[in-house]
Amino acid sequence: MKKLIIILILMLSPFLYAVPGQIVDACDVPIEVVTVFDEDEISNLQWAQTDDLMYLVDGTDIPQILTRTSHTVWSIADVDFQTGPFQDENVTDTTITPSATTGSITLTASDPIFSDTSGATHIGSIWQINQVGGNPSVTGTFSANGVSIATKKFVGGYSFTTTSSTGPNWAGTISLQKSTNDGISWRNALAPLTDTDFDNPAEIEEDGAAYRVVASNFSAGSIEFNLTVTDDTNRGVVRITAVSDPCTATGTVLNDLVSTAATTTWREPYWSDFDGWPKTVAFHQQRLVFGGSDSFPQAIWFGKQDPDDYANFLEGTLDTSAFTVFLQGQNPIRWLLSQDYLIVASSDTVGIWGERGKAVTPTSPSYQDQTRHGAEAIQGVLGGDSVLYVERGARKIREFSFNLQVDKYLSPDLSILSPEITDGVIKEVAFQLRPEPILWCVMDDGNIATLTYQRDQSVVAWTKQTTDGNFESVAVIPSPTGIEDQVWVSVLREIDACDVRYIEMFQPRDWGSDDNDAWFVDSGLTYTGSATDTFTGADHLEGETLSIYADLLIESPEVVVSGGFTIDNAAARVLVGMVYTSKLETLPLVVDAQDRAKNKKLRFIDFDLYKTGTLEYGNGANSTLTVVNFKNSLINDPCAVAQSLYTSVVSFKHVMFTGFGSMKKQTIYVETSDPMPLTLRSITADYKFYDN
Repeated sequence: MKKLIIILILMLSPFLYAVPGQIVDACDVPIEVVTVFDEDEISNLQWAQTDDLMYLVDGTDIPQILTRTSHTVWSIADVDFQTGPFQDENVTDTTITPSATTGSITLTASDPIFSDTSGATHIGSIWQINQVGGNPSVTGTFSANGVSIATKKFVGGYSFTTTSSTGPNWAGTISLQKSTNDGISWRNALAPLTDTDFDNPAEIEEDGAAYRVVASNFSAGSIEFNLTVTDDTNRGVVRITAVSDPCTATGTVLNDLVSTAATTTWREPYWSDFDGWPKTVAFHQQRLVFGGSDSFPQAIWFGKQDPDDYANFLEGTLDTSAFTVFLQGQNPIRWLLSQDYLIVASSDTVGIWGERGKAVTPTSPSYQDQTRHGAEAIQGVLGGDSVLYVERGARKIREFSFNLQVDKYLSPDLSILSPEITDGVIKEVAFQLRPEPILWCVMDDGNIATLTYQRDQSVVAWTKQTTDGNFESVAVIPSPTGIEDQVWVSVLREIDACDVRYIEMFQPRDWGSDDNDAWFVDSGLTYTGSATDTFTGADHLEGETLSIYADLLIESPEVVVSGGFTIDNAAARVLVGMVYTSKLETLPLVVDAQDRAKNKKLRFIDFDLYKTGTLEYGNGANSTLTVVNFKNSLINDPCAVAQSLYTSVVSFKHVMFTGFGSMKKQTIYVETSDPMPLTLRSITADYKFYDN
């Protein structure tokens, strides 16, 4: 399947942070964009966004650019690379002969170099043909307003000088202009001078442009000009559109050639279906940066530093020019992330490129290893001031942060105290910053492992999220209010004996002042209106047993039949959904080290609760649980009336446990399956020691 509903793309990044749902058109029809990505390629996607543009790569297909023109106008297309990047110039005797210099042409090679094998073809790739030619110089004299002839498009060095031919008393303005779009538009290459001569012996054209000289506001005298191209190599570019045989290809000229003679000075592309496409992408210091491909797994391609032309990979000698670098070794690049440095993660190391506080240039310091704990091919995320990433093997989360003591970046293991949480394989991660910083990790068993991460408070705490189904993907976007980030998930559920895939959003932990909005069900729906006991519209949960929260009361469970259900008591505010169970068990209770060898018996316990309406507790998951009666369950008491939730100023004091035995590893266990909140701020236990 090659169709992604736009909400899936939205989930990748805060494109539409003000829209907490599926994007639809004026007729309420979901907006879809057709992509090149197959369903089994989606897990390989990595992306980078700037403003309303998002670049997506998967290593198999040509990079894509997703564009948001307006809230309901979206498009996706191949990135139009026209200037590279290209491999080093051919050093063999193999020649390429073009049939023409413009338009649709045939390239004939003296040896087999073109491929048309399905899945490994050169079709769509761009090739550079380097030839001597063009107009090496343009000279002339102006005595009135005028425009010179233009050079052919070139890249490299040039000089431009003017000299008055009638003495110093000439009057007018001279402009040197360039065009990068075949003369459709022109802009100044150098600042125009009025009544003053140019003397520019060494300038650089790095984009590839044609040049001309323009005289304006001329009123006296005459002036001679000389524009000389010092690098007379024409760099023609051809995009392959078809391959007839290994020696013959048809293509479209993107940058004009100057000759139909055979030449050995050609460059094949780094990227194609034949050699593979980039697997990682990032924006760094106004450059579009790609990393790693099947044929060049250690390569990093830095685009030109130009926010108006991110897809320009034309190499040059200026600090803003595009360039290509290679990491040492054989370990493929896994992801890129822009911070003070460009963070580069490979399967063997994580390190940095560049210098702090300085722009990346073709002469920047090379890659510096920082840690030998390599990365999995899952995009690292920024977690506050540190970078969190999945270690190679997909079993551990590591924290990439600077350590002053050793003066380098280290990557401590954040899973070390709870290794069982990430048993299996981590498939995907997303970071929620508000209200509390949490890393969400989708596991291959369909659960989500969450890491509450507050490094400044020394809090690194794991827990596990489960549902009646399998979590497949997770993404975090800002909320419209800015109070809590929105956590979105793709969930595969079995409903009415059929596998279905739902896009669901976790509701805010802070539900506001109205306790009717406390949402503690999965895949839920809400109703607000006149009091009724009959409801429809629950087709997505056909045949499921619903957990029901109605007018601040817990209702009896009901089964969805033909999309509808009936509750026991009419209600005006109703929340329904699939039931889930929240569980908490403490570590064995220990005050001093010597306590471990002693039997203990719990006598009293205090629960400090906040906005809570449900609680069951015991001394272990297998113990007989005690249900606290909050007098808000119609299941337990048909005459129950709505109660206020327990708040921070109310706590249980001296609750006597019954049925607790004496044991060395005494724990406290808390559980709830009710559709009401349970917020436990602290547990205070009173227990007695016994001799062995």
